Amino acid sequence: MISKNHRQNHNFQIVYFLAGSCHTADGAYALLCDLREDRQSAVDNYHVINLKDEAKEIRAGRLIESTDPADVKEGEAELLELNNNRKKGKILYEAAVDEMNFIDKCMELLQPLRKYKNLPDSESHELMQAEEWKYEMIRRVENFMISNNGYIPPDHFETMRQHPAFKAEILPRIMELQTLLTTAGGRAEAIAQISENKSLKIIEKLLI
Repeated sequence: MISKNHRQNHNFQIVYFLAGSCHTADGAYALLCDLREDRQSAVDNYHVINLKDEAKEIRAGRLIESTDPADVKEGEAELLELNNNRKKGKILYEAAVDEMNFIDKCMELLQPLRKYKNLPDSESHELMQAEEWKYEMIRRVENFMISNNGYIPPDHFETMRQHPAFKAEILPRIMELQTLLTTAGGRAEAIAQISENKSLKIIEKLLI
């Protein structure tokens, strides 16, 4: 069951499925930067809409003062619509602020774990790519091989081969799992290995 409740993501989703899907503190931080930017945009847009609504309210007031009954009805309808939108807008605004505050908390807790925390965000986001993708490729190896009888789809395998760490780290993991899955009890051992969430330490730092 997934419910938004006026938010883009709940705290649980942010911790476990978004930041928790990352493999490094810098990767999680970069993802949170994107989430925060989106929520900040929603908060900023709320203030813009409020100003526009105030202008509409003034125009609606002029219509109500008209001697034309149709203008009066239009003005009343406009005010009613503005009032309804204002109620919903306030709920969405408060939800965006709550979400942004939680994202800020997550980013603060991640900060001491980051490898590139002393660099500008643009540089750190770039530098973390290779390591983050390396671990992502290894996770895909594990997922495919354990759930798909040792089969890695060709397009994914091609992407793995393009990573500079393929020969040194990704391929050895493939070979390790191939050997493990052909031995007695090896499948259970492989499942036990991947059951230990490598992002757990990061997730624990993000818990409410």
